[in-house]
Amino acid sequence: MTRTHYLTLIGETIRALQIDAPISKGLVLILLEPWPDLYRNAITREGAGWINLLQAAARIELDRSD
Repeated sequence: MTRTHYLTLIGETIRALQIDAPISKGLVLILLEPWPDLYRNAITREGAGWINLLQAAARIELDRSD
């Protein structure tokens, strides 16, 4: 998955959560898999609780230098 595609998926998932669309836990876990701490937190959360974790993952990804 390219970096652009990854960030696009995170953005789309956040927008879907904001409008209360059903999002699978599996999708969120896949998106957070590169960061074990965020991944572990996602396991215990549901719905809107995932937004902050996804935002953190996007910030980390954007700050990462290639």
